[in-house]
Amino acid sequence: MAVLPLRPGTRFDHFHHIVFCPETREAVSVDPYDDEAVRAAVAANGLRLTAVVNTHEHWDHAGRNAAMKADSDVLIMAPLAAAGTILPIDRMLCDGDEIMVGETVRLQVLATPGHTMAHIALRGEEGGIPFLISGDTLFAAGAGNCGYGGHAPTLFDTLTTLAAALAEETIVYPGHDYLARNLRFAAHVEPGNDDVRALASEIADLPPDRLRFTTLAEEGRINPFLRCASPALRARLAELDPMLDPEGDDRTVFLALRAYRDRWAEAA
Repeated sequence: MAVLPLRPGTRFDHFHHIVFCPETREAVSVDPYDDEAVRAAVAANGLRLTAVVNTHEHWDHAGRNAAMKADSDVLIMAPLAAAGTILPIDRMLCDGDEIMVGETVRLQVLATPGHTMAHIALRGEEGGIPFLISGDTLFAAGAGNCGYGGHAPTLFDTLTTLAAALAEETIVYPGHDYLARNLRFAAHVEPGNDDVRALASEIADLPPDRLRFTTLAEEGRINPFLRCASPALRARLAELDPMLDPEGDDRTVFLALRAYRDRWAEAA
């Protein structure tokens, strides 16, 4: 294993992902909001934390850098575009950069703007299976909001590029566990989607400590933000938003969907 996912039970349902080299036991923590949980997991698994990577500048992803650096000499890595917002930064990251974790794990930095304009993701591989640590760009069955320094048209471009560039078997490791709520929204905007219903039923039966991550192929079947070409989704969204032209292009549908998701409230 190269990725150790944690769900420490924060009020924002964070996932924390620790990427480590099985041979040297060197480890990198991505967006460690609950720094105590990260340090405990590092110790329990016999790892040595050498770096922290921030995917973007929001405080719940980059706000623990000083705390992580206080106890050990870890390197703080963050997007170049967030320089001046994230402090401290020891290494600034750009699209295409590589991060070596120990001797066996290589992470590629991908620029993924939209949720914020500085956002990055990390692409890697474990046991021959590709993975993406997506931060707040792509969630299981959802996508990041754009209300805090983001830009929805850019997010559409980013998600379109990722969907085309990544292998279908890519495991998606997002920054938050919003899967159950996102599936409820997906069922709301595409009520006839059997894959959404099946996954909702599956996770309802999982024990609380069981983590469920999706693949990019699954996302293509369940994630409304990747399904803007679906006639059923377009028809339903046009009912919910009479201003939407269901014959518009995918970008137009995406923007309407993102705006509707921002104001959507679940029925009590």
